[in-house]
Amino acid sequence: MASLYRVILKNAWLITKKHLYLWPLGFFVAFLGNGGEYQVLSKQIKKVSLQPETLSSLKSWFLSWSPNLNLSIGRSFLLALSLVVALIILLFFIWLIISSVAALIQGFNKASQEERGTFSSLLLNGSRSFKPVFVLYLIAKVIVYGVLVLIITPLMITTFAQGNQSLNIFIIFLTFLIFIPLTIIVSFVTRYASAYVVLMGQKMWEAFKNGWRLFAANWLISLEMAFILLVINLLVSVVIFIVAFLLFSPFLFAGLVRTIEHPEAVWNFIFIPIILTIILTIIVGAGLATFQLGSWTLLFLRLTKGGKAYSKIVRWVATFPEKFKKSETK
Repeated sequence: MASLYRVILKNAWLITKKHLYLWPLGFFVAFLGNGGEYQVLSKQIKKVSLQPETLSSLKSWFLSWSPNLNLSIGRSFLLALSLVVALIILLFFIWLIISSVAALIQGFNKASQEERGTFSSLLLNGSRSFKPVFVLYLIAKVIVYGVLVLIITPLMITTFAQGNQSLNIFIIFLTFLIFIPLTIIVSFVTRYASAYVVLMGQKMWEAFKNGWRLFAANWLISLEMAFILLVINLLVSVVIFIVAFLLFSPFLFAGLVRTIEHPEAVWNFIFIPIILTIILTIIVGAGLATFQLGSWTLLFLRLTKGGKAYSKIVRWVATFPEKFKKSETK
């Protein structure tokens, strides 16, 4: 059985390295998170464990603000205007992120066929798929947070109020048992459904159903791919940390020496590596987001057009009989 992930990841890297016009799209896509499904999962687990504290904090925040809502007409107008401007900026940013997701999917599809594009043309075409892709991501959030807020939070609060430690542990275990698969499945289905919308022009609900079917038929491949990309993401994070440390060290040492004569000069030395680290993080983050979404796009194309694919575990198990026979002949 031919290698699956090695070919996809290699092609995704070659396209990412060759087509630099995809990187600005990756910059906006990076705001969705570069860690993939397992990073999303870790965040959701943390939110589950902090649900009672979060609810209490929101209640305290509302009570502290409610007496201060009596504003003058002028301040009320400025507050309303600020909220409108902030909302417009937020909506534009959401449009940019979701359109970049669709544009990057389309860009990798074109690049895999040896076609080139431009940032502006891809973003324009991606914006045409904004509504269905946005609704898909919105449905995913509603499903996950709906289960979290409407089912898990009341259940945990009711259980914790009884003070039974054994029951609390059981409820937490049961919550994770339900929530972990749900979070992963919704993330994969949304990813595949978005590709169906962008690359095959399917309607949202049709794409969602096909995304579920594709994941159900290739769930092990999806999990393995997500794990590989997570490892790559962690390795890149370690490299960035090392590079940032190497950037900081000489400047910080020089700054500490300089502070003996001019204490205020230390900030001038620290400011430079901070700026360099931010720039490095932005560039690497954009490239990493481009590579990761491109990898998923190429995997989608492979699963939908390239015939039957087998996971690493299946291919590994399939070699057992052959290895066993060789060991017997020796």
